[in-house]
Amino acid sequence: MHWINLTGNILVVLGAGSLFLVLVRWQPEAADNPLLRQISNRAVYLWAYTSFFVGLMALIGAYDSYQRLRGKPKNRKRRQAGWLRLIILLFPLLLWAAEAWKYSIILPDWIFSIIIFLGVLIPAIWLLRVASGELWGQHKGRDASVISFSSTVTLPIIILVESFLVLIIILALGIFGTSALTQIPETMGEIERMLDSPLVLLVIAFFIAGIAPVVEELLKTLSTWFLVGLNISDGEGYMNGLMGGSTFAIMEGMLYASQTAMTPGNDWLGFLIGRLGGTLIHIFNGGLIGWAIAKTWRDRNVSRLASVYLLAFFIHAIWNLAAYLTQILPTLRGLEMNQVFSIMIMAVIALLISIGFITFARFILRNEKIRHTALTGETHVNS
Repeated sequence: MHWINLTGNILVVLGAGSLFLVLVRWQPEAADNPLLRQISNRAVYLWAYTSFFVGLMALIGAYDSYQRLRGKPKNRKRRQAGWLRLIILLFPLLLWAAEAWKYSIILPDWIFSIIIFLGVLIPAIWLLRVASGELWGQHKGRDASVISFSSTVTLPIIILVESFLVLIIILALGIFGTSALTQIPETMGEIERMLDSPLVLLVIAFFIAGIAPVVEELLKTLSTWFLVGLNISDGEGYMNGLMGGSTFAIMEGMLYASQTAMTPGNDWLGFLIGRLGGTLIHIFNGGLIGWAIAKTWRDRNVSRLASVYLLAFFIHAIWNLAAYLTQILPTLRGLEMNQVFSIMIMAVIALLISIGFITFARFILRNEKIRHTALTGETHVNS
């Protein structure tokens, strides 16, 4: 396992490092291709920083495997990094900076992109740190490798599967006599006529609130399945799921940030605030599923695992459906979005999910303390 992990992480370091160097030096406006010249410098820098982050995690994972192969025992002394619980205090400052400088021609694009990158990264790290409690830092190399694997293997698989399913839907529409809806629109008029079709709007809703949640929840904790053979504990499965979910949230956030950078208007404030709910859901569901996989591997209670998957699908689907009905659908139909109503609906859903997230995290951490007490013989268990 360590040989595979070392080799894979070295390849990721080389690939992500090379991509980072290419992106930080690339100037789209100097490209010969007119399509490439339309790419935002901010989008390029965002993916450069993302590549650096993935490469750094792969380097940590590779070093850990190298140490294990040398026979050096794992350092059991935990470095809790409690200060990470305070980094959320930076988030309001990032919101202010993004709003104040979004149209600035003085601030370099590479600096503004750092603001957006941190605006996506910090909430994910904060949620991850708060939810992991004393599980934080027990397996630093493993956690870093999960981030590396999820970024370079899991995410591309999810994108490929979702793209394949979209193709299947398009072919099905053509087979059932709606081939006109499968034609690539060439003018704004054709796009507007297509969006007037209830069937098209229904298909979009089905993908956003149906296909996407199922595919993402099934696959984003893929790394956990490679670890259950190591007889990992419930808490370790939970932690691994948190890592997989947070990685997906960060990578998805960078994809949407790149789209925002290419969109006229650049509503960065709305984007960063809106990402909070998606980040929460991905991390919560990741922890749920990771815990269920580890527990089911030992007791073979498949019904529990199926129930947890269904719960994760439901949470994700409800969030996506609410976003579609209150934000995306009015935009597609050319109607004015009721921002107050949308914010209220999304806030209520986020609040309910937060309660479930906190309750489940406390349940896991409490059980891990009891387990640690039983293994070590300690008589005191913190509440």
